[in-house]
Amino acid sequence: GALSSFRFGFCQAEPFRSEEHCPKGQWISWGVNIIGFAASVVLGTWMAAASAFIVSRFAPAASGSGIPEVKTILNGFVLPDVATFRTLFIKVPCLILAVASGLSLGHEGPMVHVGVCWANVLSRLFPQFRNEGKRQQLFSAAVAAGVSSAFGTPVGGVLFSLEEVSSSFPSRTLLMAFVASVVATLLLSVSNLTGTGHLTLYSVTYTVTLHPSDYAMFALLGAAGGLVGALFNALNIRWCAFKAKPGFRRWVGPVQEASLLAFITLISSWPLSLTRYLNAQTIHALFDTCSNEPGETVRSRLQGEFGLCTDGYSNSFGNGLLTSLGVAAAIRFCQTVLTIGTACPAGLFVPSLFIGACLGRCLALGLKALNAGGRLFPHKIDPGVYSMVGAASVLGGVSRMTISLVVIMLELTGGLDYIVPFMISVLMAKAVGDSLNEGIYDLQIVLKGYPFLHEELDVTFTERCYDIMETGLVKLNMSLRPRLQDIRVMVRAFTFRGFPIVDGELFVGYVRRSALEDLLTRMELVRGQNEVVSLEDLLPVIDSTVIRMVPHAPLTQAHQVFKQLGCQRIFVVGSFPGTGQQDVLQGIITKKNYLKFLQDGTVGHRRIPDELRLTSSHFETNGNLRFSYDGPQQESTASHIRLGELFSVLDAAAEAAGENRTEDQQSWAPSASDDEAVKTHDMNGLSTALDREQP
Repeated sequence: GALSSFRFGFCQAEPFRSEEHCPKGQWISWGVNIIGFAASVVLGTWMAAASAFIVSRFAPAASGSGIPEVKTILNGFVLPDVATFRTLFIKVPCLILAVASGLSLGHEGPMVHVGVCWANVLSRLFPQFRNEGKRQQLFSAAVAAGVSSAFGTPVGGVLFSLEEVSSSFPSRTLLMAFVASVVATLLLSVSNLTGTGHLTLYSVTYTVTLHPSDYAMFALLGAAGGLVGALFNALNIRWCAFKAKPGFRRWVGPVQEASLLAFITLISSWPLSLTRYLNAQTIHALFDTCSNEPGETVRSRLQGEFGLCTDGYSNSFGNGLLTSLGVAAAIRFCQTVLTIGTACPAGLFVPSLFIGACLGRCLALGLKALNAGGRLFPHKIDPGVYSMVGAASVLGGVSRMTISLVVIMLELTGGLDYIVPFMISVLMAKAVGDSLNEGIYDLQIVLKGYPFLHEELDVTFTERCYDIMETGLVKLNMSLRPRLQDIRVMVRAFTFRGFPIVDGELFVGYVRRSALEDLLTRMELVRGQNEVVSLEDLLPVIDSTVIRMVPHAPLTQAHQVFKQLGCQRIFVVGSFPGTGQQDVLQGIITKKNYLKFLQDGTVGHRRIPDELRLTSSHFETNGNLRFSYDGPQQESTASHIRLGELFSVLDAAAEAAGENRTEDQQSWAPSASDDEAVKTHDMNGLSTALDREQP
């Protein structure tokens, strides 16, 4: 945009216009001399420092791309401050500053986070979206709208939300995501922000017919993209883990890091014209074919400046272009490794596309040199096609996207004839990358210590729900006729997010802490502190549709419920032999504790005997049920798959997360050991049995 172009000059007629939108003859450049170099470095460093300062000072949750945080939220976990209005208010201007600074980053990933923040703000205005499940559907639609507004790819946005971000994607969510993508793309088309009148950012017009030998080269390019992506993930995660160490953070703050990184990036990018600009026009110049049509465009001018084309024809191997492309890819790769993970809002789509485009052109130029005179291939090789395929390969190797990436590339370039090369390269990149390490977003989730329940979990379960359920609960027993004062004491005594409601032994439902506090406040205005609260008084705030499972249900079913429904807790209810009482609350399984058991390999650390021998000792005088564990502890039979050692950085990321996890990230973990005894309290008629943790 205009702010990014200001590092290289300004438009005399309209100062707020970028170089490509400035009227002809009105652009005043700082030049390519020492003045232009100093202006680019100083202005870019200041923009990066300002972006990092504002984010670190006012909204740390606005840093990075935000996609790992969005994935965690859509997986059913709560991350405070990630999707608030403050985060939205800070992320948008800081993203503009970060992109304009010249850092090796893009805006596509943060646009997803911006869309989710905006959806969360709007959801508070409509009562139908206050339900957690409805809000997650809205977030999935917001992800699709964010990608569509960033790329102009409506179908690719929907598929990105389905494949990469959302844990559950029913047909209703699919319709919402499609409508959101259409609206976002329509507004983008009407606003015409690019000034071209077209949605396609990198429109190409190729007429070259592919030869079967090209597909072998595309597969090779895909394998190379997978290797580059895996190497990028390994280096970036290890660098971020190193930065998270207290010693590094003590001496280098987020503002100093961003300033130093911008200074190094701008200095190293200046000598090569290929790396001096990182925008849509640069990538378009790499993608498109050389044209000898009359009239100069920004793309044709850049192709000539980069040495890609001469008089409408592609330059060949002998003029040093191959070296320039290789050096440009290496420089941008190193810059991106160091940039992703800073305090600035940063996406990795654009740098990955640039690196892949350079590598694809390198391969094409090498093949053209070897194929001089038709010695190898009986057809013409167009470097632009290889550049597009290489871009898809590297981005696929970094993110491990497949279907959504192919569709995004088709919508970005308009090259429908090259769908098969895209598919081959992306599949090869994913296969090679997955054999070495995880995708960048999954690794960032582990690095930041976020709880996340994966779908492809290679664990063999022999345990059942009663093996890991929490049996000591703080619950509100309405049969004891609690007073307003009693409930207020309980709410102040415990910091849980909600409480189970029982009527004697019958499980009624679950009430959130915030809703209960609001109800108590309203009731205290019209009633006295000693007034008895009945079950009918609480029914408006009780959620009676919570997920319930029987104690003997296998953990495989619990895993599917957590994954597909995105719920945060499962209440274990059943009946006891000989009593005839149904819907008796026996325990609770929270998603956080379930994930903790899986990560520690302690699934099955407890076991309740198949026959529950009920005696008077099982019941307290206040009517609160407690279990006795007579059998020995059972060793876990969960068998976890281990990643390959090569390029593996999962352990390093987990170690860094364990050493440097902040308090808000630690809030999901159990707060006491597994061996802590159950403590029973009786507070003015409220029966409570407190075990380790209750959400």
